[in-house]
Amino acid sequence: MIIDNESFTQIALHVRRASDSLLTAARNLADFSADENHEEETLGLNTTVESLVSMNEEFIVLEQLLRALWDANREEQELIS
Repeated sequence: MIIDNESFTQIALHVRRASDSLLTAARNLADFSADENHEEETLGLNTTVESLVSMNEEFIVLEQLLRALWDANREEQELIS
């Protein structure tokens, strides 16, 4: 067994919660930026958006790794059976 089901589920849940929080932050940022039209604040908002995009890319990689881990675990279980 490469990873037990409970550990995998816990990892997946934490990634999901973090991803949901990222989405909430992006929505809040969009609401905030719609209310503000100051150039200085826009620069800060752009930097924040770039950071959120970067975090999203990391979540995509984590999802791919989790899928690969799940597939490897399934393949190993099939060999044992």
